[in-house]
Amino acid sequence: MKKLFITLATSMAVLAACSDGFDAVISDMQSPSDVAVERLSATEIKLTWTDNATAETGYVIMARRADEPASNLKSIGEVAANVTSFTTTDLAEGYKYYIGVKAVNGKEESRVISVLFDMATYDLMGNARIDELKSGTNCIYGEYTVLNSSKVTEWGLCLSADGTPTVNDIHISGPKQADGGKVFQVIPNTLLEYGVEYNVRAYAVTADGINYSATSKASMTKEYPAITLEWTKVSTPDIPSAIEVYSTTSKLNGLAFEAWYAIADVKNSDVEFRVNVPASAQTIDDQAASFNGDCYIMVNGGYFYNEKHTGLAIVNGKAEGSINEVRGSLLTSSPEYYEMYNVTRGIFGVDAADQPRALWAGTDGDSKTKYYTTPAPCVVGENKYGKVSAKYPVEPTAWTPKFALSAGPLLLIDGKIPFDFTMLPAGEGYYLTNYEVIAYDIFGTNVSPDRTAAGCTADGKIILFICDGRTAQSGGATLLELAQIMKGLGCVDAVNFDGGGSTGMMVGDKHINKAVIENSNGSQSPYNRAVVSTMGFFKK
Repeated sequence: MKKLFITLATSMAVLAACSDGFDAVISDMQSPSDVAVERLSATEIKLTWTDNATAETGYVIMARRADEPASNLKSIGEVAANVTSFTTTDLAEGYKYYIGVKAVNGKEESRVISVLFDMATYDLMGNARIDELKSGTNCIYGEYTVLNSSKVTEWGLCLSADGTPTVNDIHISGPKQADGGKVFQVIPNTLLEYGVEYNVRAYAVTADGINYSATSKASMTKEYPAITLEWTKVSTPDIPSAIEVYSTTSKLNGLAFEAWYAIADVKNSDVEFRVNVPASAQTIDDQAASFNGDCYIMVNGGYFYNEKHTGLAIVNGKAEGSINEVRGSLLTSSPEYYEMYNVTRGIFGVDAADQPRALWAGTDGDSKTKYYTTPAPCVVGENKYGKVSAKYPVEPTAWTPKFALSAGPLLLIDGKIPFDFTMLPAGEGYYLTNYEVIAYDIFGTNVSPDRTAAGCTADGKIILFICDGRTAQSGGATLLELAQIMKGLGCVDAVNFDGGGSTGMMVGDKHINKAVIENSNGSQSPYNRAVVSTMGFFKK
């Protein structure tokens, strides 16, 4: 499981790493250091420290009220050797305490290292209260209230598989807006594991520290299985043996289906993965031919509008474009047509070492690109998020792609499918896990056009996939089916690319999928649409 550790201002008052307020025994035993206290609730605190001793048999935790004499010092607990934390509910609200810890071994003990901590009355100023928490198929989601939100600088959800969660555990910042203090938030499955019940708390950060809600419990309820089809190897005598091409006419969930994929080990062969962005829109036939035999496999790439690529393209280390705000709906009849959302989008590519991966890309407030292993969990119709940052949605991942292309949604990451078609009460178009706000003609239970996808296996091989759609021979695939197919091919990471009339694959100089689209009125349209970006396998 990936864990995110972010240092935030906490409700601790560390005045000195010394023996203030204690009659300490001095010895050669090394004292603990970095002693700190965190308030977990009105009555519960957590003391942590760094273990510096080598001969201790345990640690003794000591405390006294600051307004009492040193003789009132007493032990409030003990822990074994090498343990570095202690939780207690023995301190009363409304008082300041000296709280310390010392190493002992029965013969000698270290200096007591203490902090002064204020157990001020724990009111609801800036506190977050969970109103409802639910278990989703591939997420946890719910609503919470941020009281006195004008005094809160950040809020969100934190979780732990065991114990009481804090911001030092797995956590994800909440939406930028909290309308009337009400917040709707999703925890994506990228931060979760199936079969695990989590303790979840809302948190709110104020100038005085961090306040937490009571603990609720939830878990994910369903992991989508792989779809395995029967594939036949295609004879490709004109391209290197490092590339293999396969086709299938296996039915997909009982419906006619035709698809192809090419697979290559770009790390251990004379083949490399590249992205191509021509000066103007061109068919994949023309783009492939322009490389004079050095292009072995080519498929169409990202989305575009007015013959301009939409999103990010990295070609030989040079990046073009950005991830911009998107409309909540492209339907002019929808109220979401007038609402803009900050999103992350799926991106697939390779670095200079030919290592492939898929991530979410976002553009921050300084127009810089950042990459993440967790999406911005944007939900249409709910609280809006700000732009990505150094800590939202999680800490960015260091990645320097040599060739990469964005589109979306991201289909697989670490073997998990991060989305499905769970709808909110608002109905069609309002999906729980359509984090990338993919348009209605691409995302939905009844949307199954031609598809293009790129993914990679655990051992670093790259798969380029297409399927036909909207013909008698092939009904296409929904995005969820596409993700399951890529999983069935052995992909651990995968991204959906532009489909429909853009979908095509060149194998050498042959365009292997259909040549026309059969329209709903019975007419036919040319299939080989000019596109503004492509990707494929090339001579290294």
